[in-house]
Amino acid sequence: MNANRIRRLPASPVVALLAAAGLIAIGAGIAEAKGGTAKPPKGAVSPWVIPTLGDPAFSVAPASLHGFDDVGLLRNATVGNDDCPTITDPATFGGTVTVNGVRITIPCNLIVQMPANTLPWAKFVRGSGTGSDVANDGLELRVVGNMVGARHIAGLAFASQQAANSGTGVISGFDYANGAMKIANANGGTVTVQINDPVVAGLADSKGNPTGRFSAGQSPDPRFSADQDNPTIHAATGYPMCIPRTDPAIPGGDDPLCPQGNRPKAPPVPNPAPAVPPCRNFSVAGVVPPVSGELGAPAAGQVYCSQYVMPNPAVSTIGGDARQQAPFEVGDFVSYSGTLIMSGSGPEYVSAHTIEANVGIYTQPGTQPSYMAIGDFGVGTADPLAVAINGAPQETQDRIFLESETTDVKSVVDIYYEDANNTRNADGSITTSVRNRWTTPFEMTGENAAPVLGGPTGGITTQNTGPQPQRARLRATKAPAGLLSQPSRTVRVAVRSLCVPTPVDPTLTTINQTLLDSCFANAPKVANGLQAGQYIAPVFEYIFPENVRPGDQPVPNDLWHLPFLRSDAANSGIPTSNAANPEGLVPTPW
Repeated sequence: MNANRIRRLPASPVVALLAAAGLIAIGAGIAEAKGGTAKPPKGAVSPWVIPTLGDPAFSVAPASLHGFDDVGLLRNATVGNDDCPTITDPATFGGTVTVNGVRITIPCNLIVQMPANTLPWAKFVRGSGTGSDVANDGLELRVVGNMVGARHIAGLAFASQQAANSGTGVISGFDYANGAMKIANANGGTVTVQINDPVVAGLADSKGNPTGRFSAGQSPDPRFSADQDNPTIHAATGYPMCIPRTDPAIPGGDDPLCPQGNRPKAPPVPNPAPAVPPCRNFSVAGVVPPVSGELGAPAAGQVYCSQYVMPNPAVSTIGGDARQQAPFEVGDFVSYSGTLIMSGSGPEYVSAHTIEANVGIYTQPGTQPSYMAIGDFGVGTADPLAVAINGAPQETQDRIFLESETTDVKSVVDIYYEDANNTRNADGSITTSVRNRWTTPFEMTGENAAPVLGGPTGGITTQNTGPQPQRARLRATKAPAGLLSQPSRTVRVAVRSLCVPTPVDPTLTTINQTLLDSCFANAPKVANGLQAGQYIAPVFEYIFPENVRPGDQPVPNDLWHLPFLRSDAANSGIPTSNAANPEGLVPTPW
């Protein structure tokens, strides 16, 4: 999973609002948000209230709890169960690590979030086992936890080679066999950017060879791979992109998993301009253009269309097949983020987990498949207390901010907390179920105030009404009380053309949860194995309480309000059990 935290290329200066024939009635209303950002209306009342988790049994006097959020080079990582002797599964062991000279205890069951991957501490430390791991010492590690008396105990951990390790450039060529692109380096040479895309079990190319999700399949260290369940290799709209496995210039070289037909060419610009644009825009797709303008036409000399709408594959694939990924092309502007690999036998290169092309690929509005990606986002921990448990005044709010990209400019976008219910079976195995907790009813976004034909309210439509056609934004600094309590480890963003939070009664205080969860669990797979119309990402930024008065004792990070860190979260008050970890963190960071 990946939060897609990457520096953005300039967005296309056009927007797309929707009003085409064939729209399924899913809700209507005028967005109250200004500036292309959805916000809750003032005085909104949550249609359902999730209680904040109660205080646990603290291992020290609360006055001895103080938060820390440390970032530095990882040193001396260990794995073991000395601090959790009752836990015997080596895969869940914790250990210790030193960051900036401070020794931090890593509890058993702690999860490390990589840029686009999620690993338990033990697997992270032990590496990929390929013999070509990036050394642990020297990796950047961010640890969020609490000073519990004299000890520093972690609650959350985020690892990368360098969090801000990114670059921007223009593609000048490809190494198809090795899943790499060549980026002009402004000095007459190139930088090699290879997709970190391990071979996916059971996935094969047209010749029966094992392959990766977005390329031929290769990885110097799978810990730093792309997210192979979500399109972290994508266009600016979230459309999944790829490097062909074979050279399309040779006879028979077109890769059916990465077809050239999904990058239509822009013919020479005639004078006068044609009545039907060569690159399929919203008008050609049957969508009334937004007030801010139509998609831009290709510039003189431009080889490939850079803004176009894929047709509905259920009707036609002329002009592209939305069920397949789209190839990068020479001349594309791209931003990339990854790991710098020092090769002993050749020049260094970037092993990329995230690549975004400055290309606006859209899908036929209101239809599937469509695609999404998530940009920066963060959620509050929802501590309701004005005074922290250690006695210091604190500032806290129920809040969330999120920016998403979608290829479907018509369908409403919704946000869900993924409440994971993990149950440990008698044989030691774990059974997991997921409840998708809808967090964007009308009371959250201020949009779609009037239901149509009993349809749901709420959701985000800023990709329709905002300044950019693909951008769904939500910024709620004062969300309705109880709507965002007990935040989850992961967030799902989805379009309603895929799944609808169907109301059970006219008051909208309940929805058909079983139907919603089943819809997401059974979403069709397209584009070489991706589930369309949704994107799931871990939370990289939890907004913890802050001190009000300088000089007070630092307030603790209220990690005990995150149910996936607690062993007693089955009594969380969420309508289904949310025991995200049957054993919780041991020892606890509180």
